[in-house]
Amino acid sequence: MQKLILLFISVFVLGNGALAQQPGHSVSTPAASSSMKPVSISYQKVQQCFAEIQDEKLSFKVDLNRLKDLSDALFVTTHSQMRMRKVHYQDAEKKLHNLILRVKNPQTKKSEMVLSLQAIDEKGVITDLALTRNQSVNPKQEVVNTFLLGSKILSEEIWSYDTKLKGMSATTKMNFKEVVEYELRDPARRRTLHCETQKDLGIICTCTKK
Repeated sequence: MQKLILLFISVFVLGNGALAQQPGHSVSTPAASSSMKPVSISYQKVQQCFAEIQDEKLSFKVDLNRLKDLSDALFVTTHSQMRMRKVHYQDAEKKLHNLILRVKNPQTKKSEMVLSLQAIDEKGVITDLALTRNQSVNPKQEVVNTFLLGSKILSEEIWSYDTKLKGMSATTKMNFKEVVEYELRDPARRRTLHCETQKDLGIICTCTKK
């Protein structure tokens, strides 16, 4: 009786193995399931706004430098303008400062560069420092270098605005060479993709449509 039971079990196992190998029959395995790559919510937002931007490397985790490079390749930039530069630095006396260069009236022919300097005390209180007109309005590079001489730059943020073909535009915020915020818009802002690096959350993208 035990031999008959063992024989029945052997035939049952072999039969199922043969069935799994027959055409039209498939058996899911843990290896097959794990090969499927997850798509991040931020990448879904990218696709929702601009389906033209497709990249497998972005699907798991959106990299803003790569996203900008792909956008620039798809939507050619005709003109790029720095709107603001903020340098947070420690001077030779170990005191903290902000040096800010900002474009005034950026969309007009009379735009000018304005420099401002801020001191930051031990409590984080910010005080604007007085500058001469030659220092503050359209300053020469030598003037900027004077303030930064012998300093240790802690961060350097740059905001830029790109005008693109077919009415497209983009705004980029960088810290040193890393893109930390990026926004891409089509004409009349019918589609606006906004991505930024948020502390403790990573890169968050949103899509707005009109």
